[in-house]
Parts: sequence; C-alpha cells; structure tokens
Amino acid sequence: MRRLFVTMLLTLVALGLGSPPAPAADRPSISELDKRITAAAHRLEVIVEEFNESRDDLRANLAQQRTLGSRIGPMSADLRQRQRLMSGLAARTYQRTMRGPAIALFSADDPHEFVRKILGLQELAAQQQLAVRELNAARDRVASTRITLRRLADQQRGTQSRLAARKDMVEGEIAALKQMRRVAYGGGSRYAEVFNFPAPPELAGAAGKVVAFAFAQLGKPYIWGAAGPRAYDCSGLTLAAWDRAGVSLPHNAARQYGSMPHVDRSDLKPGDLVFFYGRISHVGLYIGNGMMIHAPEYGEDIRIAPIDQQPIHGFGRPTR
Repeated sequence: MRRLFVTMLLTLVALGLGSPPAPAADRPSISELDKRITAAAHRLEVIVEEFNESRDDLRANLAQQRTLGSRIGPMSADLRQRQRLMSGLAARTYQRTMRGPAIALFSADDPHEFVRKILGLQELAAQQQLAVRELNAARDRVASTRITLRRLADQQRGTQSRLAARKDMVEGEIAALKQMRRVAYGGGSRYAEVFNFPAPPELAGAAGKVVAFAFAQLGKPYIWGAAGPRAYDCSGLTLAAWDRAGVSLPHNAARQYGSMPHVDRSDLKPGDLVFFYGRISHVGLYIGNGMMIHAPEYGEDIRIAPIDQQPIHGFGRPTR
C-alpha cells in the first residue's frame, strides 16, 4: 500500500497535479492533460484486456484439468482389471498343465497330445504377451495423465500469480487515473454526453437483439473484468450483447477479432464490432451512422460515441 501511494504521488507530481502546486505558467493545459489521461487510459485498457485473456486461459486450463481428472478413475480401474487378468492367466497356465509348461510337454503320452499341449501353451503365451503389452500401455496412460495434471496445476498456480500481479498494476493505474480526473475535471466526465442518439429502426434477427441489448446498457459504469449485468468493460459489453443472440465470444477484444469474419467499413451493419489500436485493446458495438456503443474506460459510463474517435484496427461480424 505504501509503495502504491508513493508511486501515485510521484506520478501526480510529474504531471503537475501533486503538491506543491506549480506556477500556473508551468502547469499543463487542459488539452495537454486530456492527452495524458487518454494515454493513461489506453495503457490501463491494454492491461485489462491482458488480464481478461489470462483469466480465460486459466478457465480453459481448469476445464482441461477437470476433464483429465475424470479420466484417472476409469484408467485406474482398467489397470486393476488388467492386473487381475495377468494373475488369472498365470493360474490358468498351471491349471491346464498341472505341473508347469516344461514338465507337461515331456510327460505327453503320444505325439498328438504333445502337439496339443504345445499349441495350448503357445496360445497362453500369446495371451500373456498381449496382456503384458496392454498392461504396460495402461500404466503409461495413467502415468502420463498424472504428469499432465501436475503440469496443469503448476501452470494454474503460475497464471494465478501473474493475474494477481496484473490486478495490482491495474488497481494502481485506476487509482492514479481517478485522481488525475478529479484534479483536472472536478470529478466530472471528460466526454460529452451522447444519450440522445436515436435508436436505429427495429432490426430483425440476431443483430436486433444485440443492438437492443446494447442500448439498454447505456449509463451503466465501466468496471474492468466485468461482463454484466450491472457493469462492463469493453469486451465484456460486446460479449454480453452477442450472448443474447446465442453467439459465444471470448472476454478479450483481440480474441474476439480473431474469432469472427472481418468486414469492410463500407459493409458495416448495426451489431457489427469495431476494434481499435494496432495491438487490439478496445472494442465497441456499431449502431449505424458512424456511431457505436462502448464501455470507454474506468470512471466513465457506457455511452454512444463516434467510431473515429480512436484509431480503428478493423471490423468484425460475429456468427454462430
């Protein structure tokens, strides 16, 4: 906590926001400060999207671990069954030869009995060899699965540590950003309110459900890592909107872009997604006429904004 406080203080002083106050001529203008806040918000959103990506990876690892764990029981049962089969084959060998294979051959009374016993012993030997191979294969499967489970557990612990570190970083950025906004804007928003944008005509199909849902979320707060129903981050909002149409999206803007067909700007339709920055770290939901609904950044509410207010990376259209 002390380290976080010192970091925030140094950051604010460097920006001209801390104490003691700098002469008015040396303080950054509102325009300059706005640029710095925009840059800080973008850095924060990059971290948030990395956090979401890591969290999705962790969930996938946990699911895989549960799947592998469910296989251990049947594998162990199969191993025990094969062990019993081996014991049974050994007992059958002596039951059929009475005194063991070698003595049984020499005690044969005629050539036909001798051949019969040889064939019988060969059959038992083949069954034993097959059982041994299957037993070893079963043992290898169990051992390999257990190693995989341990590796996944170690990976899970490492991911959790990285998530914790990123969480601390995000919280520090959020605290500093909140203080910068409070000093510069007196706690108000730095965005013009755009809630009077008319909803597009009622749309049919999946896009209609998606756009209607997005309009219903206007005014709800941005909270990093959230996907509703009371708050959202940028990819959480688009995830929740398209979930209403039965389309599952990852909780990460870059992964959302990679999960769907891309479209040209000239082909944009309400419900499409707009992705921003060279290294994708923001996404909004297109509603028509060059406008989108998005969760902009920490401290701001879900709002309508022009899609050209940030550098556009590309456009996508989710499909089932």
